[in-house]
Amino acid sequence: MTDHPQPQAPPHPEDWVPVERRVFGIDRRTIAPALGVLVFMVLMAVGLPAIDESVDYDDPIAASDVMDLVGGKLTLVPAEGWNRVDGSLVGEGAPEAVGSVSAVAIEDISVSVTTGKFDGTPDELLDQINELNEDLEDPRGLGAAGPRQEVTTPGGLTGVAETFTGLDERGVAAAFVVDVDGTSVGVEVVVRGSVESMGDHFEEITTMLDSMSLKGGDDSEAGS
Repeated sequence: MTDHPQPQAPPHPEDWVPVERRVFGIDRRTIAPALGVLVFMVLMAVGLPAIDESVDYDDPIAASDVMDLVGGKLTLVPAEGWNRVDGSLVGEGAPEAVGSVSAVAIEDISVSVTTGKFDGTPDELLDQINELNEDLEDPRGLGAAGPRQEVTTPGGLTGVAETFTGLDERGVAAAFVVDVDGTSVGVEVVVRGSVESMGDHFEEITTMLDSMSLKGGDDSEAGS
């Protein structure tokens, strides 16, 4: 009987990293040095798109509900009848810590607010978010951004915003940087949904975004 040689696995390049050590194609060991910024950016870029398709509508918003974005001081008033997908309400329990996601949804629309520690301007924050989305082949799924505009909420928060147009939906992404008890907090707001639904609920969406405010009203950091 002739012995057949066993097939040999092809050699790997010197910089090859086993699949079990990779996250989004990145060597886990390279993440640690920039963990704080990376976790924040990945949370915003990757976590948010899954919100509107991950849970059932079983937690409707009541008229008196106020969402706690950070420490009971940065807040947003959600629209009555929308479904709370993630996040805490003011007075519901311990104040929400920095590094959280709050989200409400109705039909195919989601309004999400993500926070994380960030030292910089709103422009720099939105730049980094967009760069990460490009590096990860646009996981937000909203395509290229339109012209950037400065925005100010009635509650006194100043930031920047961009509109996005996807294949079958529209979206808005806005970035703010606020000071909450001496901590510089980056805030990303993402609204997305179909053109028809966004039109049907335009006033509710606008009212929610306008309601975002910080107690004290003058602690927001504008950037350009």
